[in-house]
Amino acid sequence: MTATASTVRATGLYRRLQQESRAAAADPVELVTMLYDELETAIGVLAAMVRQGQRVSATEPAHRARAILIGLDAGLDHDKGGDVAAALSRVYRSMRRKLDEAVAQNSAEALADLLEGILTVSTAWRQLR
Repeated sequence: MTATASTVRATGLYRRLQQESRAAAADPVELVTMLYDELETAIGVLAAMVRQGQRVSATEPAHRARAILIGLDAGLDHDKGGDVAAALSRVYRSMRRKLDEAVAQNSAEALADLLEGILTVSTAWRQLR
């Protein structure tokens, strides 16, 4: 069965509504987990696009990944988080630079390396539960 444009739009809308519902009931740790989930998805989509021969600069997944990294950095509480918040800020900024470079180079390998780093941080975050 081939997906039609309306099916794809409906599926996207349903997914957004699910995420909004999940976010409304989430605590701060779960909200950050959701951002990591979305970031992992966006980077995975970018890598798949590159493998299919597409240019990924100025695409929605690239903008979304960058916005999530900016949001994660901006959401850090440096007063309560101290050295951990400062370290995470450096990590997020490094990831943003790597994302920008991977997108500019249209490199699936660089995106895979970035995703590996994101998975390392998100796995550590998930262990907070």
